[in-house]
Amino acid sequence: MIVDTLENAAKLDLGPRFAKAFAWLRDPANAALPAGHHVIETAPDGTETLFANVQEYDTRAPKDCRLEFHRRYADIQFLFEGNEAIGWRPLTDDLPVTQPYSERDDIGFVAGEGAPVPFAPGVCFVLFPQDAHAPGQRTPAATRVKKAIVKVLL
Repeated sequence: MIVDTLENAAKLDLGPRFAKAFAWLRDPANAALPAGHHVIETAPDGTETLFANVQEYDTRAPKDCRLEFHRRYADIQFLFEGNEAIGWRPLTDDLPVTQPYSERDDIGFVAGEGAPVPFAPGVCFVLFPQDAHAPGQRTPAATRVKKAIVKVLL
């Protein structure tokens, strides 16, 4: 997991897809996009190599936020509005699977809790397959957030 400001994250050398994702997040027009799925880049075979899921929701109690993991895509989570925490811990073999990994949806869930890491506008989280994470946690009161989760094909 990488936690940094969007300005600093853009300086990371994670490859051209990540650079394009950070540029997309820096474009102020994208903060006005409605909730939903927004394709940024596709491969010649039609595979979405870079896309954003824009979400709006109220944060929840940590106990109501499940630890998830992905295998094909990295997440870049970025808040446009609001505050939340993301529970994080390394994805280890001793965590019981509560919902098996779905290749179609690129998501699985495990039991356990992650350490809450505060998340505010201007900060981005880059989460890789080894990162179990539980986004959407209130800090401490529930707030409304608008965020983008940019998915980067690995």
